[in-house]
Amino acid sequence: MKRYKILIAGTLMLMVAAACNKFVEVPLPITQLNTAAVFADDQKANTAIRGIYASTQYSLGTGPFSGGLTTNLGVASDEFVKLTYGADEQQFFEFKLANTNGVVSGTLWGPMYNIIYQANVLLENVEKSPGVTPRTKDQLLGEGRFLRALNYFYLVNCFDSVPLLLTSDYRVNALAPRSSPEKVWAQIEEDLLFAQEKTGEAYMKEGVRIRANKWTATALLARMYLYRKNWAEAEKQASAVINTGAYKLDSLNGISLLASPEAIWQIAGAGANLYTYEASKLASNATPTTNMPFRLSPSLLAAFEPGDQRRVKWTRTGTDGFPGCFKYKIYSNTQVGAKAEGSFMFRLAEQYLIRAEARAQQDKLTDAIADVDSIRYRAGLPLIKNTNPGISKADLLQAIYKERFTELFGELGHRWFDIKRTGQADAIYSAHKTGWNATNLILPIPLSERQRNPNLSQNPGYE
Repeated sequence: MKRYKILIAGTLMLMVAAACNKFVEVPLPITQLNTAAVFADDQKANTAIRGIYASTQYSLGTGPFSGGLTTNLGVASDEFVKLTYGADEQQFFEFKLANTNGVVSGTLWGPMYNIIYQANVLLENVEKSPGVTPRTKDQLLGEGRFLRALNYFYLVNCFDSVPLLLTSDYRVNALAPRSSPEKVWAQIEEDLLFAQEKTGEAYMKEGVRIRANKWTATALLARMYLYRKNWAEAEKQASAVINTGAYKLDSLNGISLLASPEAIWQIAGAGANLYTYEASKLASNATPTTNMPFRLSPSLLAAFEPGDQRRVKWTRTGTDGFPGCFKYKIYSNTQVGAKAEGSFMFRLAEQYLIRAEARAQQDKLTDAIADVDSIRYRAGLPLIKNTNPGISKADLLQAIYKERFTELFGELGHRWFDIKRTGQADAIYSAHKTGWNATNLILPIPLSERQRNPNLSQNPGYE
């Protein structure tokens, strides 16, 4: 694979130079950009990992965590629609993906493997560096393995079997075959348990939550166990996050702020940006007199109950009469006095919904109702414990899925993954996707990658 044929020095340069001023304070001289220098001590090693975090930002919409997952999986599911689509977006909307789709290769697969490669470089070199102190070494190794696990989480959910690359050796990586989903999931779990143990509870930058800590790893563990239908562990991990007391549900207008107490982990805007990449994609120029670039689908609009304050606070209607996503309020640096926002990666509301679903699946219906009611209370909706205390397990699960839809829309493709993992795709997509085909629940392996690596097989339906 072309991306893995980068020389170590070049990758380390990327890890340092790509980091904006928000992350990098004192760049190393060009003459010192070698493995020993970059990981020589705590300060330099921390600079290197800040470079990896900077790589999660990318340019607008060209990376998975800078709008790529949110927008493309949003139009692939029943979350968003547009008046006009680019050619690659049209393929997502119609469920007619080609193995040459540029979003699949350049926005999802490529950037995620690039971050994995950088994480592997960091893990190898921090481990053997004599100048990095033991506590810093634990923290950085934990963060590196969390970042690797995060990207494999999305890769395995999007592509199913994927190459499992645990080294920076491009000679090994270039010809690596696909590993089974079970093997990838096992590595994700191993990495996250390691990160949970080694990273501290404090955040590495005071006042913002833009680097992973113990609870970030725990939040992803809870999500992973939910996806794997390990209900007891999903409940346990979500409870650990909720019970720590470090987070609380914020006001509906406050959740996107970098200072939000609901945030478990966010990605900050690059450089001096006050706005998020998602805002620029979802709410660009979203004044009351203009149209929204992405509109909420009829399915999402119908999912909001009367009086749902999320419909009021998190949407905005353009002159064409179509509401769009307005969770992120800051979409440019021209807005005077705006407070900085961060892209949602993990927040407390999701942990309540994870625990609600896990508890319902274990027939702990009263406890599950309490969790989902926490979310409904903030939204200004009637509580299930008052309106339907004897609700059946099946109906409660549907209520939780609906709550995930109206709570987590516009955030990293949650809806697309939820429909897939809960087995609702046929019922939902066949009703309004004319090109619906079950094979499209797994994305194609990019043709360009297969041409470089003859050991990569293709997913069904994309040959």
